[in-house]
Amino acid sequence: MAVFNPPATGRICPPADRESLNVGGSILFCSICKAIRTSRLLVANLTNLNFNVLFEVGYAIGLGKPVLPVRDVSFDKEEAVWSELGIFDTLGYETFENSGQLASIATKNGSKVQEAISVLPQLNRKQPIYYIKSPLDTDGSVKLFSCLKKSYFRFRTFDPRETPRLSLHEAHKQVFSSLGVVAHLLDTNRKGALVHNARCAFVSGMAMAAGKHVLMLQEGHIVQPIDYRDVVQPYFEVSQIPRLVEGLVRATADTLQSGSDASAIVLTGILEQIDLGDVAAENEIQSLANYFVKTPQFQQAVQGHARLVVGRKGSGKTALFYGIRNAVGYRKRGLLLDLKPEGHQLVKLREGVVEKLSEGYQEHTLTAFWTHLLLLEVAHKLLERDVQSAYADATLMKSYNRLRALYSAHVPDDEGDFSERIMHLVNKVTDAFAAKTGASLQSKDITAMIYGGDIEPLQQALVDYLGGGTALWLLFDNIDKGWSSHGTRKEDIIILRCLVEATRKFQRYLAKYDVDCHTVLFVRKDVYDLLLDNTPDRGKESVANLDWSDTELIQELLLKRFNQDNRMQGSFEDIWSRLFDPHIAGEDSFRYILARTFLRPRDVLNFTSKSIQIAVSRSHKRVEEKDVRDAEMGFSEDMFNDLRYELRDVFPQHPDVLLKFVGWSNARLSMTEIDFILQDAKVPDVDIPKVRDALLWFSFIGVVSSDRESYSYQTFYNLAKLKGMIGDAPTDASVYVIHPAFRRALET
Repeated sequence: MAVFNPPATGRICPPADRESLNVGGSILFCSICKAIRTSRLLVANLTNLNFNVLFEVGYAIGLGKPVLPVRDVSFDKEEAVWSELGIFDTLGYETFENSGQLASIATKNGSKVQEAISVLPQLNRKQPIYYIKSPLDTDGSVKLFSCLKKSYFRFRTFDPRETPRLSLHEAHKQVFSSLGVVAHLLDTNRKGALVHNARCAFVSGMAMAAGKHVLMLQEGHIVQPIDYRDVVQPYFEVSQIPRLVEGLVRATADTLQSGSDASAIVLTGILEQIDLGDVAAENEIQSLANYFVKTPQFQQAVQGHARLVVGRKGSGKTALFYGIRNAVGYRKRGLLLDLKPEGHQLVKLREGVVEKLSEGYQEHTLTAFWTHLLLLEVAHKLLERDVQSAYADATLMKSYNRLRALYSAHVPDDEGDFSERIMHLVNKVTDAFAAKTGASLQSKDITAMIYGGDIEPLQQALVDYLGGGTALWLLFDNIDKGWSSHGTRKEDIIILRCLVEATRKFQRYLAKYDVDCHTVLFVRKDVYDLLLDNTPDRGKESVANLDWSDTELIQELLLKRFNQDNRMQGSFEDIWSRLFDPHIAGEDSFRYILARTFLRPRDVLNFTSKSIQIAVSRSHKRVEEKDVRDAEMGFSEDMFNDLRYELRDVFPQHPDVLLKFVGWSNARLSMTEIDFILQDAKVPDVDIPKVRDALLWFSFIGVVSSDRESYSYQTFYNLAKLKGMIGDAPTDASVYVIHPAFRRALET
């Protein structure tokens, strides 16, 4: 890294590296920090993935300093890591191969300097903490997430399993709208630690420079990069985490109560005032009610006519989850449970129990497990809801105490949140099975292991307490979180199928006591397809398929977000024409953006937000054609890398299939050309049809019929229907086409 200091003459001095900072006897980062603060430009060598440099680049951007990234192009061994990190995709850089070229870059005019991001977001007082979640659910990350959920403040997360890459503008927006930033560093020996820890270093550097409260947690003792070595808080037992989190929460509360908000500025331009919110619904729980779109699928679910909500990743399942929760959660004589298991809990259940049993015992065991969990969670919710009213009503207190006594017989005293309660139940079952290894198990033994006693008294106390006429809603999300697309295991599907069966039996049982129970499960489209394939009596469940093919719904989604706090009034067409140039490359600008997405809310919001961010950074009064085209490059890279990760999960033996399409001259291909590319990617001939179908299913490629392009999301992932459009076309006919979302990234 080199820092350029402004001399009295106003010229740029030769670069000063670490050795020339004269730091003998002083704290190194203090000297580096001072050098960055007093410089007018930071030159950062991003050739190698150096955590100190990443932290310092984040620090400079946090201070609002311009940055000039440089890379030695003769080194490319970490190209894939940089691509996966994603932060610097929109950060233009200069290339060099020797010191002379580097000196020339530093002194010449017109270098690709990343100017400071001038527009700062407003402080998010409702969710003032931002959490960089690790890609692995270690014991420490589970405890940390639980502590944050229990804290006074709501928080926002970056979840790499939902959004694999964090862009520079998104990182800047999230840091500057926060008061506290939490980063959980992974052990360097864990899978994914390199990219995750690099992201944490950059974001933490930016947050420290911006004056935010920063908590960097590290599992065990790992020697950290010197720049932030003294900032990292190690822990050796998960029991230490609550105390560390408490310090950050207290500091955040003090700052919030003091009323100081260094990031609060006056936004003058129309574009500067536009905030489309977060693309992840989990980070928009409070605001979502202001711009939630009541789709036909929402109406179907709230009326009790859908037990399964099905959609691909990014199609709005979680937003619908919270929309239903808000709609039914406050009805009279109603009780709502919104349950979101973590994927690692079900993985442990699968590995510790399910895989060791025959299929018949698997179904018996899992149905009993889910039934037990449902009973306990409904009882817990009632006890939590009525804790105050029971003390004011002697009659209620009697039944309340009876329910509490029966419930306490099945749970530990310190039960924690739902994640910890389900983990306790999973541990109880797996430990019981481990103790019975080699023994001959019967159904009654399995039931006893799960229930740990007679469950009938708890069931009866529960229905007595609920009383007739109660409406009970059970919402399940995140069941399939962490399951790879098209790589989901048979045992995972059995877990889901038994949950569906357990909720159906639970509904029938409660109906006998005049309790109206509704269950809605949110699952991914690929998981639902596997569920159908592995369910003998398919067709029994009512399904709401999330479909955004109606562009008027997408316009309504954007209109509601444009019009937050009544900022902009008028029709969608009027507002869009005020914000965007009407045409891009001779095409209607809104249609141009839609054509480069999969018609999913996440895609549309992401592309539109990137376009606005770039226009604002260039001080444009509205989004111009070049802003959209430049945003398209970053969006295309995001889409390309997201799909790379999904395909890597499905075909780990062929991790770089998509890279072989880079630079292909024509977006239209024949089957022969696709098979040639797959052969070049070392895909065996026997696997080529499978990989080709996966590319079709994920909409990387579509089909061309009568000069019209069609993709799988337009047929709701019905590949038979999609392939039927081309019939028995010759293998050398150009009947396949690469989706426009990927063409910029592929340079096609």
